[in-house]
Amino acid sequence: MVTTDKDSEKKKDDNSKRSTIEVENGLLTRILTIISYDLVLWFFSAVIHTFFREVKSRGTFNIPKKGAIVFVIAPHANQFIDPIVVMSSVKEYSRRRIAFLVAAKSYRRKFIGTGAKFTGAIPVERAQDLLKPGTGTIKLQDIEDGTIVVGEGTSFTKECMKKGLIGLPESLGNAVIESIESDTKLTLRKTFQINVSEPNEADKKRIQRLTEGTSYKVAPHVDNNSVFQHVFDHLNRGNVLGMFPEGGSHDRPDLLPLKPGVAIMALGAAAKSEDPDAIINIIPVGMNYFHPHKFRSRAVIEFGKPIKVDKKLGEKYEENPKDSVAKLIDVITLGLKEVTVTCGDYDTLMALQAARRLYTSSNRESIPLPLVVEMNRRLVKGYQKYSNDPDVVEMKTLVSNYNKKLMRMGLHDHQVESLTETNRLHTFVTFSARLFKVFLFLGLSMPGIFLFSPVFIVGRRIARKKAKEALAGSVVKIKANDVLGTWKILVALVLAPSLYIFYSIIGTFLIIKLNITKDKIPTVIIFLVCYGWSVLTTYASLRIGEIGIDYYKSLKPLFYSLLSHHKDIIQIEDLKRNRTLLAEKVTEFCNSYGPDMFEDFDKFYRQYNNIESSEYVNESESDIENVPVSNTVNRPSMSLLRSASFNINNLADVPIFSIPGFLDLQSDVEDDESKAEDESDESSSSDTSDIEATNDASNLQQSKLRLRNAMKSKFTAQDNP
Repeated sequence: MVTTDKDSEKKKDDNSKRSTIEVENGLLTRILTIISYDLVLWFFSAVIHTFFREVKSRGTFNIPKKGAIVFVIAPHANQFIDPIVVMSSVKEYSRRRIAFLVAAKSYRRKFIGTGAKFTGAIPVERAQDLLKPGTGTIKLQDIEDGTIVVGEGTSFTKECMKKGLIGLPESLGNAVIESIESDTKLTLRKTFQINVSEPNEADKKRIQRLTEGTSYKVAPHVDNNSVFQHVFDHLNRGNVLGMFPEGGSHDRPDLLPLKPGVAIMALGAAAKSEDPDAIINIIPVGMNYFHPHKFRSRAVIEFGKPIKVDKKLGEKYEENPKDSVAKLIDVITLGLKEVTVTCGDYDTLMALQAARRLYTSSNRESIPLPLVVEMNRRLVKGYQKYSNDPDVVEMKTLVSNYNKKLMRMGLHDHQVESLTETNRLHTFVTFSARLFKVFLFLGLSMPGIFLFSPVFIVGRRIARKKAKEALAGSVVKIKANDVLGTWKILVALVLAPSLYIFYSIIGTFLIIKLNITKDKIPTVIIFLVCYGWSVLTTYASLRIGEIGIDYYKSLKPLFYSLLSHHKDIIQIEDLKRNRTLLAEKVTEFCNSYGPDMFEDFDKFYRQYNNIESSEYVNESESDIENVPVSNTVNRPSMSLLRSASFNINNLADVPIFSIPGFLDLQSDVEDDESKAEDESDESSSSDTSDIEATNDASNLQQSKLRLRNAMKSKFTAQDNP
């Protein structure tokens, strides 16, 4: 009996020790995971903030401090850069860490996979990544029906699998297999995406191949039940998950159809939770880039309102999975459209961005970058609702023609206001001063340009090569611009340190050879100093070069104004006059259609247009209202605008926007947008149509000035309560 008691006590002690060790190991693992996550994120955040000139966040107050969260992020326009941008913003504003779902294909890559493992990413196998060539050829039995596939020399029963994929060559599309009747016949769940009535070039290729016979690829059905279970456990522990519901990166102007996985994971986690009050917060995240693959471009990340999935929705999901998933996907899609700027086609998006620039031209300097995104989004919504109205069709045509005329002249919209034929002496002095500054900053940045030029050259070539490969393997990409930024960064991460080491070795050798230090400094210290000098030189050159580029951008309108002959001056004056009238027409259009679209629109404009001028009589107002309403380069002093607005952290005080953001005082955002227009394949079209002049131009201008004053006074009151 005594022996039994001793054995029992010994077992209890062993179990207690084992439990203690497990707890300690779990705690140690958790600490190491946090440290590795933060180190990796710190490193890549530094890289991202070097690649981008500016990254702003909006709606971060929507991120819960506790509880399970699923971040659904779209559009996925920048392959491996998007996750880091979101992780960095979430960590900065909520101190929470995201575990991303990542394609197993990417997880298996050496460099990307290592970073994914350190940040706790969850690999997901995708059937399209497992496609391999099948034997024989296939074609559709009936192109109209499109679901019956017949083969010649095929072995469907051996090579294909129910619920697996069958794909066309040249990335023309994939389809899910519903059933396999024989080695030469199978049925698809849905047909390949073909528009038979109005086929485009890709549709014509699909029709030709599926009518005459084509080679094909097959992939097995992928069972991701273990992944789903892992995600359920992860969320029910109150953790954070991030995913891209479109299924892959792309460079389309609109969202791709969302995959059902995000809804299944949220509903499944709620259903599996033992807590009756459990809530899974789905937060839409909009990735709004200004030329995403360009070095030193800008980005705005917007976090939408949480979509709450509770236990009741989880129970409904278990009763009727299909309907529950479909309803939640619809809600998530709407949520994403609230935080993104998407458009049905590229040309329309360019026209709407041009309309926004015309609409905001009078107070361009004081508009924060997040507000630019919000204006673009509202214009897209308005266009989508009224796109068939004759006024809207006419407006789009006029703005598109104006945009194309600017492209032919090699100008951007903000430069039109600076074109002038008067006071040529002043223009010449200004042009000469800025040209001198361009050469000055160019000279100062030359050392860094020389040191870093191999990275730019090699990175650009490899990125374009990888883009071609990605385009060949995708059915959704247009130019595969979504992979360019990623590969530029990956090349720089490998090549830049190698170059710095090479330069440091040369520098160390020369210093020792010439005995500059008189043998008083160790070789290792000399090497480290040379390495640091190389890094700082390239970074300083980068920042100095940006200033020089800003000056360079301002030279073109001055050059036009300085050297234009009489005929060119007439053309410039016509362009400026048309621009002014078009801006008035766009403003009238927005004021007419805005109140029907947005409840806060009329309140906002009524508030500022009915302001008595005496309410805002101050130094800044008199300065602004005394500015001549002309197209000269003169501008009101920005010092007061900067001091009054610089500390704005919440835009909710401006009723029309009502979403927090951050102030951006740099005016060349539209240059980033215009670069996209310059790279498009649009051909020249007819000149901008003549626009009928109106008699209330001065009243409209004064209204805009009062609006700017009112915004400025509100911001000043916020900073000085």
